Amino acid sequence: MKTSRSRIRPAVLTTLPALAALTALTALTCPPAVSTVHAAANSVYFAKQEWAPTPLPAASYDTVFGDELYINPAFRTRKVTATYKGMSWVTGMDAFLSIPVRLTGIEGRIACTFTDLSVFQGFFNAISAQIAAATSQTNLPLYDNGNGTYIYLTSESHLEVRPEAAQYLANLLSNMVLSGGCDDIAFELGDTLLSTVENDRQLSVSPDFVLAGECTTSFRTSGSNRSNNIRVGAARMNNLVVMPGQTVSVSDTILPRTSANGYKPAGVYLNGVHTTGMGGGVCQISSTVYNAVMNAGMTVVERKPHSMPVSYLPKGLDAAIAAGSKDMKFRNDYAAPVILLTNTDNKRLTVQVLALQSELGGRTHKLWAAQTGSLTADTYLTTYQDGQETGTVLIGHSRYNPLVEEGDED
Repeated sequence: MKTSRSRIRPAVLTTLPALAALTALTALTCPPAVSTVHAAANSVYFAKQEWAPTPLPAASYDTVFGDELYINPAFRTRKVTATYKGMSWVTGMDAFLSIPVRLTGIEGRIACTFTDLSVFQGFFNAISAQIAAATSQTNLPLYDNGNGTYIYLTSESHLEVRPEAAQYLANLLSNMVLSGGCDDIAFELGDTLLSTVENDRQLSVSPDFVLAGECTTSFRTSGSNRSNNIRVGAARMNNLVVMPGQTVSVSDTILPRTSANGYKPAGVYLNGVHTTGMGGGVCQISSTVYNAVMNAGMTVVERKPHSMPVSYLPKGLDAAIAAGSKDMKFRNDYAAPVILLTNTDNKRLTVQVLALQSELGGRTHKLWAAQTGSLTADTYLTTYQDGQETGTVLIGHSRYNPLVEEGDED
């Protein structure tokens, strides 16, 4: 019996080296059993290493998205994929690790708010740059008589990712952190994340639309704000198609003179005094348009002179506009559309009016004024047929107040 006990004891008290040797021997003789043991051991190891967030040190805590104490480090291996019509863009979430976040505790979970979206915006900017190359062009017929006379509006546009997309991606990540998940993110760029941007709008017209009238005025001495206002307003009159019987308000067409519409403070005439107002200088647009449409034989239904003389046109040829009180309106009495074109190159404002050659019938017109006093003038329109004067009519009278203060005029 003693011999028997002494043989059993070494098996119970086997040393670690002996256990290692036994394991090695078992590996040679029983591979399936050892494979199972190793799998179980690995399972136990990873279970012990399973990540859990550290409790926040405060109700609200500022850190970065890569802070492994509070945000699952497995995000480092995840990716974001955005797709659009077969194209895809991928970024690893490791690019987001340094983004500032604010963490707050909600019922034992961590809520993550991104406080800087510039990295997300950079991702979408790169996408916008690629899809912008895929422009589309459309031709919209504005007028076509079926006999070769036409006006087409050619519009070129492209898509770009909306600025809201950065917040959209931030919300997806925040919701995942709050739910305790840690997965790849994939989404399609749809209408809610894309917007259409018009690159350019150009008119294409048949050759039988010819120059019927024009006028050019200079704003070479104007300051930067007044020059800006003339360019902004004139651009809104460019490529303007006026249909037969249509009346156009210059004040409405160039939009309210606000900073949101691109206008800046500049000199204006107000109650007979020179002062500063938003959109100062747009009266040069209405005045130049007035002369161009009159020279084109169109009908002016409303025109008022300035309270004081202007330098860019003779007395009697100006046309003031002021929201709610003064406007310059004209009507197309031709049987076909007319087209207004504007140009502001070299600080010279040019307005041209194109009309159908057959509608003009060889007639041309010239607006002019005769000064009747130091502050008064009469305005006339002379009509010509095939270059020969056929008549002159009095258009109206203009009376002005003395210019009480020099400055950047209206």
